Amino acid sequence: MSRAIFLLLTLFWGAYAQERLEKLILSGPVASVSHPFLKMIEEGVLEDVASKVEFRLWNNPDELRALVLQKEIDFIALPTNVAAILHHKNQEIELLNVSVWGILEIVSRDPSIRHLEDLKGKEILVPFRADMPDIILQALLQKAGLNPQKDVKLRYVSSPPDALQMLLLRRGDHVLLAEPATSMAMRKTGSFPLKLVAPELYRAINLQEEWGRLFHGEPLIPQAGIAAKKSLSPHLKKRVMEEYEKALEWYQSHPKEAGELIAQKITFFTPQAISDSIPHIRFRSTPIHEARESLERFFAILEEFDARLIGSKRPDDSFYQSKDF
Repeated sequence: MSRAIFLLLTLFWGAYAQERLEKLILSGPVASVSHPFLKMIEEGVLEDVASKVEFRLWNNPDELRALVLQKEIDFIALPTNVAAILHHKNQEIELLNVSVWGILEIVSRDPSIRHLEDLKGKEILVPFRADMPDIILQALLQKAGLNPQKDVKLRYVSSPPDALQMLLLRRGDHVLLAEPATSMAMRKTGSFPLKLVAPELYRAINLQEEWGRLFHGEPLIPQAGIAAKKSLSPHLKKRVMEEYEKALEWYQSHPKEAGELIAQKITFFTPQAISDSIPHIRFRSTPIHEARESLERFFAILEEFDARLIGSKRPDDSFYQSKDF
């Protein structure tokens, strides 16, 4: 082997070793935004950049913030408003894309409920006070001319499973749910023997459609995406996002197989509920700089409703400047 070839191989191996991490930690909630991560790990598609890849679940907003503050994760699926708040706090994390543009519905026992105005005087079960679904619901109620504190009763519960259980036990008539929990509810009420006692349920209000109707725009909400540590290399960010997009495409085009895979990892959801949910979710993996116009409009609406929801002010230009992938 000539000295020149030896030096080239040495340089190549040095660069490869530098890029390849001992461990790469991906994190996210039980929601659909995280599901492509699980496909990526199952297929081992990131072996070129990490010796080991793990998924770490966060169950509520407090756990999410703790993971970020403790710098325990490399990539994390999270609500876009949380990314804005972390940006204002100068956390070493940046939003790379928006991948979920619609996942929320009001499920009701009343077939006459079609729009938010129909909920005046009603009680709505809402998981996770001040989390993204609650924020979107309140902003929409206000835009529809309803005072969220006076014209409706928002009854907060600790988690989506608790909300679903209360609905099935007839302890509530209307509930705010995100997929796949909505599809889980529909499946449970249609299953034997539960269907003998459970109430008839309806997909009453699609919040994305209401968003488009009330704010006079597309029925899309830039709700959640993927963020990464700023210190990670551009190459690593590019590779992870390339594989995320491939896994998301597979997830959408193989609902049955996706349901079976995800249900093995996130046991709360049945395979059928996950499969059922996929056509009802508005996926679009959009790099942050391309999603800027939609995000700025979204953040302006949240700022008008309650500026604390985005960290007291809208993010500056630097929030949208990640173009590494």
